[in-house]
Amino acid sequence: MLLSFAEYHEMGGTTPTDKYEKLEQDAEDLINPITNDYYVLHSIDDDEDKYRVQCFKKALELQINFSFEIGASTPYEMSNQDVKSVSVDGTTVTKGTTPTNFVTNGVYNLARDYLYRGGFLFRGIPHA
Repeated sequence: MLLSFAEYHEMGGTTPTDKYEKLEQDAEDLINPITNDYYVLHSIDDDEDKYRVQCFKKALELQINFSFEIGASTPYEMSNQDVKSVSVDGTTVTKGTTPTNFVTNGVYNLARDYLYRGGFLFRGIPHA
């Protein structure tokens, strides 16, 4: 677990304790591949770049909060939330903005911004 519940709660996390472990693991499952498993291969506790650690943990916190708020923590669950229109016996349900409008490959866009700021999404060659 890369973000303890105590750290999460200090950062402003809103998920209850009983749902936290699953949501944290699902957040890691979404974020680790796009960061090339950086904190799977390196120790987050030994990282001397505190800003990078802070950005990563903030991304996890935001992803967990987002997943809790929408009631979905995997891309499949999020796609099931993407209801545009349903009609049954004269009753119609239409949703305008859906969770998938705020995610890219399951990762909440604001969380992705923090990963970018921490340098996790940079794939180019730095210029001197």
